[in-house]
Amino acid sequence: MAIKQLNSQEVQPDVNYIVNNSDIKTNLYSDGLTNLLSWQPRVAAAVSLLCKDNNAHYRSRFMLLKGSESELFFDLLQQSVKINLASSDLGYSYYFSDNKITLTKAKSKQDNFAVQDSCLSATIVDMEKLFGCVRQPENSSIKLQAGLVHHANGGVLILGLRSLLAQPIIWAKLKQMVLSRTFEWFSADDSHPLPLSIPSIPLDLRIILVGDRQSLAELQDFEPEFYSSSIYAEFENEMHITESSRINDWMNYLQFISKRMALPQIDHSAFAKIYKYATRYTGDQYYLPLSIEWVQSLLLNSSYFLQNENIDALAVGKALEQKAWRENYLTERFHDEFFTNQILIDTKSQVVGQINGLSVIEYPGYPKAIGEPTRLSCLVHFGDGELIDIERKTDLAGNIHSKGMMIMQAFIMSEFAINHQLPFSTSLVFEQSYSEIDGDSASLAGLCALISALSNQPIDQQLAVTGSVDQFGHVQSIGGVNEKIEGFFAVCQHQGLTGQQGVIIPASNQRHLSLSDEVIDAINDDKFSIWTVEHVADALYLLTGIAYKDENNISLYKLIHARMQSMLIQDRKPDGWLSRWKKIAKSNNTQ
Repeated sequence: MAIKQLNSQEVQPDVNYIVNNSDIKTNLYSDGLTNLLSWQPRVAAAVSLLCKDNNAHYRSRFMLLKGSESELFFDLLQQSVKINLASSDLGYSYYFSDNKITLTKAKSKQDNFAVQDSCLSATIVDMEKLFGCVRQPENSSIKLQAGLVHHANGGVLILGLRSLLAQPIIWAKLKQMVLSRTFEWFSADDSHPLPLSIPSIPLDLRIILVGDRQSLAELQDFEPEFYSSSIYAEFENEMHITESSRINDWMNYLQFISKRMALPQIDHSAFAKIYKYATRYTGDQYYLPLSIEWVQSLLLNSSYFLQNENIDALAVGKALEQKAWRENYLTERFHDEFFTNQILIDTKSQVVGQINGLSVIEYPGYPKAIGEPTRLSCLVHFGDGELIDIERKTDLAGNIHSKGMMIMQAFIMSEFAINHQLPFSTSLVFEQSYSEIDGDSASLAGLCALISALSNQPIDQQLAVTGSVDQFGHVQSIGGVNEKIEGFFAVCQHQGLTGQQGVIIPASNQRHLSLSDEVIDAINDDKFSIWTVEHVADALYLLTGIAYKDENNISLYKLIHARMQSMLIQDRKPDGWLSRWKKIAKSNNTQ
């Protein structure tokens, strides 16, 4: 067996490296990490390729970047791109004389179409903002207004992809101008042509299109050839912690964002608390977030609770406490359904064919998932071996849930229906479930309930189970493990902690644990337990106290096999109750 009871250190990320090293380098300039792309080597390589000044006619003109379309991200990216760009000329200027317009080289940045910067950015654009416009007030001379393409001519323009996709005409014109390397003036209204000829402007521009996965997929469907010919990179929202030096890099990253936002410096005492919250956000103890919006929100909220000039552990703790309180109404209201017995969950008894499963609920518009204990029940009756999934029969089950139920059935058939068909049929249901469910994280719980019902051995309701299984009974990882554990703990705590209550999770999910202080304190006090298992046999032993298979002692497998043999013997006797029942049923059907 591979059963392990986790201690309090194993259910949260290890912050000893941060706590015990007061000399950790958190000076922003200690490692030369002074721009955003210092933490994004793939993006940095793509930007370098885009900005490389080789053959101007054949170099790439477009780069696709999977990233956030936020103002802060665009500002930081813009500063990083500038490092890769050499200074360009001043651009161009239009000279007006006797209803004639002449194009000349700009002499200063004050000229009407001079280059303003080597890299500019905009999350939202329209025709006028991007391309400028031609104005002719009544009884007045023509005036030309420059756009972003003119102000960044010779450099790089960073644009939000979502805005461009919503305006396909703008996108088509921009692409044509960049590829032809010429800006041609046009009228925004085809019924009103330009009042006079305006010389075109040579255009040497490179474009970085920033968008989320959905926007990039839309562009790929719209223009697959363009998509495949552009430089592609992704802003990595997580940093893989493979060694302790990576933690230094991540803390430098936080200091970098704080400095760019003009916020106070982060005190060393704050990093341990931030680290734990960060792993909770990523859902993995070995990954830390690089999401600019996440860092911005955390540091900005913490700055509201400063006790001194730096962001310390007290400020971060108060910010997280207030955030949890503001967001917790729906969770409290949901838990109240369990506390008032509107939804029944037993955390103290021993019941045959009943188990506490765990799931998570995500409400649209609600910022976090809610852990939900779920009561699964299974009944066994004479039949032809069918596993009746009531959720699927009533069209309340998604495809992944149905797949999990079929895997359960395959395991049972493989274990017990070797020489003959099972003489049982079973029905499995999620009690008090009134909406569609999906996912396979309850398949381990369902299989345990099924084996309990077949063996007629009770399950300890003090334990809850989450995990998926394969056809061989191996337990596989699931999502939302922290929310699931905390949801069951809240119910146990309300009904009274017995010291024997706990949760069984897949062993592969241990690295995803970052539990609340309340649960950790209960584990320290031996009032609550977390168990990891690798096979359904491990979970069954914890739940029933009886081994699934044991050659020398009583086992669940032997009990199920004996029950099957008893039913089969009764079926063969011509005067047995089972045979008589079949005859009566057959007679009723013929009538």
